[in-house]
Amino acid sequence: MIAVEESIISLLEQSRACEQKADFPQALHLAQQAFQRASAQGDSEGMAEALTCMGMAEYRLGHYTQVRALASQAISLSAERSRSRADALILLGICAMEQDRLAEMETHLLQAADLCCGLGYDFGRFRALHNLSQVYALRGQFELQMAADEEAYRIACALKLPQRSTPLIAMGFAYLRMGNLARARHTLQRLDGERIESLQNQGYVALLHGMLAQLEGNDSAVLSYYAQARQIAEKIGDPALHCLIRLGLSRHYRLQGKVHGALQWAEDAVTWAKRTLNRRMFGRALTERGYAAYLNHDFEAALTDLKLAIFELGNRQQYFDQTIAAFLLAAFLFQRGAREAKQAWRSAAERIVRYGFACILEQERALAYPLIEAFLEDEEGEVAQLSARCLELLQAVPPLPLVITTLGDFVVRQGNRVIPPIHFKRRRAGELLRLLLISPRQSLKLEQVIEALCPQKSPPCALDLVHKATSALRRALEPGIPNHFPSRYLEVDEGEIRLHLPPGSWVDFVNFEAAVEAQVWLEAIELYQGDLYPQDVYAEWAILPRERLRCLYLRALLALAQRFLSQHKPRETIDLCQRILAIDPWQEQAVFLAMKAHMLFNDRSAAIRLYRSLATILKEDLGVEPQKFLQELYAAICQTPESISDTDTQAQP
Repeated sequence: MIAVEESIISLLEQSRACEQKADFPQALHLAQQAFQRASAQGDSEGMAEALTCMGMAEYRLGHYTQVRALASQAISLSAERSRSRADALILLGICAMEQDRLAEMETHLLQAADLCCGLGYDFGRFRALHNLSQVYALRGQFELQMAADEEAYRIACALKLPQRSTPLIAMGFAYLRMGNLARARHTLQRLDGERIESLQNQGYVALLHGMLAQLEGNDSAVLSYYAQARQIAEKIGDPALHCLIRLGLSRHYRLQGKVHGALQWAEDAVTWAKRTLNRRMFGRALTERGYAAYLNHDFEAALTDLKLAIFELGNRQQYFDQTIAAFLLAAFLFQRGAREAKQAWRSAAERIVRYGFACILEQERALAYPLIEAFLEDEEGEVAQLSARCLELLQAVPPLPLVITTLGDFVVRQGNRVIPPIHFKRRRAGELLRLLLISPRQSLKLEQVIEALCPQKSPPCALDLVHKATSALRRALEPGIPNHFPSRYLEVDEGEIRLHLPPGSWVDFVNFEAAVEAQVWLEAIELYQGDLYPQDVYAEWAILPRERLRCLYLRALLALAQRFLSQHKPRETIDLCQRILAIDPWQEQAVFLAMKAHMLFNDRSAAIRLYRSLATILKEDLGVEPQKFLQELYAAICQTPESISDTDTQAQP
């Protein structure tokens, strides 16, 4: 009996291993063998476990009717408080998701999680929690999803499970759907630190990287990641992965303005969802195809797809995706001037407000702003109130952090997306931003802005110019924002203009100053890539800040050169001194350190040339001689061809 039981266990372990490797036919075959042996032994628990393994293989193959039958049979054979019953409940739960029974899925998985907790069956609890998180993900209950997946990940790490990447992948998708790119990036960093053994999970990680690159504007990396994901999807045949890749590619081409290509990929996604009976993906694919169809000027096809998507997604309680489809329907009807636009917007806005789906408005701001603006003062109080509430939700979404380069160039990024420089050349928008960045607390009175940007203009002209600059800067940072809507980056109030840098923002000169203050010289030097605001070289308001930062840079160079000399690194010392003298040819301490470094090389002639060059410059430009400590060093070098002592490498005051 023991030998037979061990052989059954071995077969089941092999079956699970094949399922993890996406070899589903072999996993099914091994589980069937285990069932036959358990049946021959009259081992009901062994039969129940084999049935759940068979069910998992059938599930991966998309045979949901067979899965349900196998799981039900397993429950009938298993003890009331047994692991095999918990596994069968989990199987029923994930099968219910594919068959439009989300409430049933939640019930089965909650029962399984409670049973696993009572049994101390941590692996089963891991599976129940992770799959339960998918219920919350479909409904758009992302906070509940995160809690379930974080606990599942904790259990997986404690058990050292090879599937521990799975909850992280789910969290990564949720963060991307919410538009929280910082958390998505952090989650992908966690994933990159994991050993991902499952080929299926490798495909999803590649897809996540592609989606993040797409949202961050890193277009050059998008197709490469999607190609990796497609290669894996073709190998393992995962229907959901196939659909998600096609949806991602459609979005990519849509955002690139290649709307015909977008429509082709969306068509392909719908076909895959239909072919594999993947209802979870079908509504999302219809929504994407509707979006692409509208951009291809096929208004009727777009409406048909979006209305069907709303129906399908609502039946499956996919409230987040249903709200996206409802919002797009309202936006497209409004753009076409259709009479139904108001009712469609009411319906979409109700869902957005009820479920708190402000991220949908954030991700489609170009469509959201006109809708909100049009109905904010609507004669129907309910529509106006919903519009006002949507505006409040939209303004409460944290804006993307700004990453700003000012030293040697001027580049502004939102996340990783570079804002086109042309936007900052319109109506002095860039000058206003640069002026605010160097102002105390990034705030200035209106009179201060006028004095800096247009001191020669008459007061009315100057005021008009500043208003135009402010408006242009608002639109550069938040394209499409109506004039009277509050900006999350720029505030104009009571004669004062304030720039709000969101949490996570980074400005190079601020970090440069911090590195100098902390005496982290190498970091400071790496940050300083050139003078502050090179495009404002003649602007009076930029002169003093530019000179101050340049002096800090020279201080950092000199301090690091001093350190290198004390460490007997003459080449590095000379290189830094040359950089100093290129900026300030009168810098005597830099000459002193470079002469010392040359003598460590026994290069007496180079040290002498350096001193004589300095002496000539000082005499011609300032009418003075080098300081005494330099004259003494020069005299010592001239007196002997041999190296001077390197015991005193400190620059003189």
